[in-house]
Amino acid sequence: MRKLVLAAFLALGLAACATNPDGSKLSADDEESKLEYYNRAMFNFNYQFNKKVMKPVARGYRSVTNQFFRNRVSAFFNNLEEPAYFINNLFQGEIKNSGISVGRFLINTTLGLAGTFDVAAGWGLEKKKNSFDQTMAKYCVPDGPFFILPIVGPATPRYVAGWTADAYASPLFWALIDVENDGVDAAVVGATALKYINIYAENEGLIESLEEGSVDFYATMKSAFLQNRQKFISLCGTEDVENDTLSYDFDFGYEDAFDEEME
Repeated sequence: MRKLVLAAFLALGLAACATNPDGSKLSADDEESKLEYYNRAMFNFNYQFNKKVMKPVARGYRSVTNQFFRNRVSAFFNNLEEPAYFINNLFQGEIKNSGISVGRFLINTTLGLAGTFDVAAGWGLEKKKNSFDQTMAKYCVPDGPFFILPIVGPATPRYVAGWTADAYASPLFWALIDVENDGVDAAVVGATALKYINIYAENEGLIESLEEGSVDFYATMKSAFLQNRQKFISLCGTEDVENDTLSYDFDFGYEDAFDEEME
């Protein structure tokens, strides 16, 4: 993660020296255009990676698994997010929701066979999603500019910081940490790969439908990502945060759609 973030910000720095597609140089004060040029270049790279690597792998994965198995994989990784929900609900003063997250994790990890079944939901303990990104938004931390990360995709500085913090809260990270070699065990890489292959396989149709209905796929995905982040505006409620967020054009909310597909 640290290497990806470093690479992204190095790329953002290099974008300052970029030229337009027609070969003309960008003006020194046109920061937005420079970032847009970098974003489109990285988006094209990610698009080719998805097309040539992720899509074939995901389709192969779908061919050797059934829906029941993929649902169990989704439930397992969803359960590992409960500790992060607990911490962030606590940080935001949502004591009841924090307790529900603890209860869900204990019940599903034991009676739910390591979280592969959501037993707690059947007992009326519904998931209380929360993230460090949302916690920072509540304390009025600015979101920052939109940019594209290699492989990962659309992001903002606050999104990346929240995503990283939540990753460190995962029991999987701490259970498989290779203390002796002061690094991450190879199983973490395998488990993480399975998680995202499973997500991609379950949502490939949604991604394709979004692309088919787009004249400019980059603009559509950017708008979708920023539309989804609009939900954080009311957490802080300050005029500065609201104006900064609403300066974007919102059309879609694809992250929520992904969650609905997963559940």
